[in-house]
Amino acid sequence: MVRVGIRFDNPPLSFVDESGAWVGFDVDLANALAGELGVDIEPVRVDETTRITFLQEGRIDMAVASMNHTRSREEAVDFSITYFWDNQSFLVRQGSYSSLDELMGKKVAANAGSSAIPSWQEYTAEHGGPPPEIVEFTDKVAAVQAVRDGAVEGYTEDNITLLALAAGDPELALVPGGHNPVQFGIGLPVNDSPWRDQVNYALQALWQNGTYHQIYDRWFGPGAAIELPLGGAMEVWP
Repeated sequence: MVRVGIRFDNPPLSFVDESGAWVGFDVDLANALAGELGVDIEPVRVDETTRITFLQEGRIDMAVASMNHTRSREEAVDFSITYFWDNQSFLVRQGSYSSLDELMGKKVAANAGSSAIPSWQEYTAEHGGPPPEIVEFTDKVAAVQAVRDGAVEGYTEDNITLLALAAGDPELALVPGGHNPVQFGIGLPVNDSPWRDQVNYALQALWQNGTYHQIYDRWFGPGAAIELPLGGAMEVWP
């Protein structure tokens, strides 16, 4: 039995639907990985603040939890090869801002523990802007509502998440571009290279046999509720 940390609060990557079922791209990928590895999985609820600590504490064996692979996180846990590509921008009120630079120095929202926080701080410093005022949220819906209410000027997160949260709301818009390229990897315990290799080989097999692309198209391909063209190619070793 492999314990897999999966988020429950991040549609369309992983969330609980109206029937109470755990669904999403990461959920389907975790199940496909289990099949490729020949193991059963025990899903464990994690969020942005627990997905790393659970790995460190040995409470999960992997985290398929929309985790951006960064150097700072590499100091805490290991990662698989990249399996998802995106960027981080801002959700704003329609017509309020048209570029990232216009948001420098404004009060903005971000998820607690998100890589968007240090990225936005670095972006504004590199572009000569004043230090940002960042309000941290643990509830994405509340962060979006803060944008609607004018309590913050924008909400920064992965573009796919922002598109999902804004779906069907003409009063919200995504600022073009991005301040932080996103490369999701599966979080793994440190210093266990045989396990990391098994996971990487399984990912590559799913890519090569077309299973990955079927899952991706189901959630982000033409006709999906949230369309996002595939942003990269998985590393495949000979």
